[in-house]
Amino acid sequence: METRDTDPQRLLDQVPVLAAARDGPLDRSTLQDELDISRATAYRRTSSLTDDGLLDQTPAGYRTSGAGCAVVEAAERYERSVAAIARLEPLLDEISAPELTRNVHLFADAEVFTATPQNPNEPIDVWLDHFASFDRFRGTVVAGCPPAVTEQGVEHAQNDVDFEAICSPLALEADQNASKEAFETIATAASPSLYTHSDLPFTMGIVDEVVIIIGFDEKTTLPVVSVATDDPEARAWAMDLYRRYKREADRLDLTEMNATPK
Repeated sequence: METRDTDPQRLLDQVPVLAAARDGPLDRSTLQDELDISRATAYRRTSSLTDDGLLDQTPAGYRTSGAGCAVVEAAERYERSVAAIARLEPLLDEISAPELTRNVHLFADAEVFTATPQNPNEPIDVWLDHFASFDRFRGTVVAGCPPAVTEQGVEHAQNDVDFEAICSPLALEADQNASKEAFETIATAASPSLYTHSDLPFTMGIVDEVVIIIGFDEKTTLPVVSVATDDPEARAWAMDLYRRYKREADRLDLTEMNATPK
């Protein structure tokens, strides 16, 4: 079996050659010009990558192999992750769940909204804007809803919208304590489908094509940061995550909840 040199740094250094030849074939002279490298460097890198099975040599030049394309895609995903980590730092300060940290590259282009003294409500305002009107909502909720969100929830419950949410027991209790009437209006309506799960990673809303994640201050439980994106891959990931927790969740039983000692 062939032993391939998989030193990560060496591979990263040679990714430009693999990326350039992905739509190849390209000869060494063209690679020199496109990548602004010397003839010796082009020779050394094409020889090394060919030996490693990451480039295929053809009569017309060098073309990136299937394994080489996978290396390029992994490098591009790494670059997106690094960019996303910097962009999402305020959110990652509040959320360290692996469900998010392993998929930060999906949020490289997300908008970030942070609470400031001038606008402490900015993180929740983006949720309110999207939650005000939608065709389809799916969400996970780990903390009690602000009153404005509850008001919108009551309106949606009365208007028979396509609305599902999985809530932590703490979130349900907080909402019930905040407004029992509003809580029971939502929980007993025909439209919203409510579930409960004791181990949700974070609050997330999938509002039509947009994904929103909210981070809460651990001490105050107030929303301090949110991110929003309409990236299709991020939405697909969010829906997969939602379905996973829904399979593990229990349908909300209001009678049972009210009978549980506080």
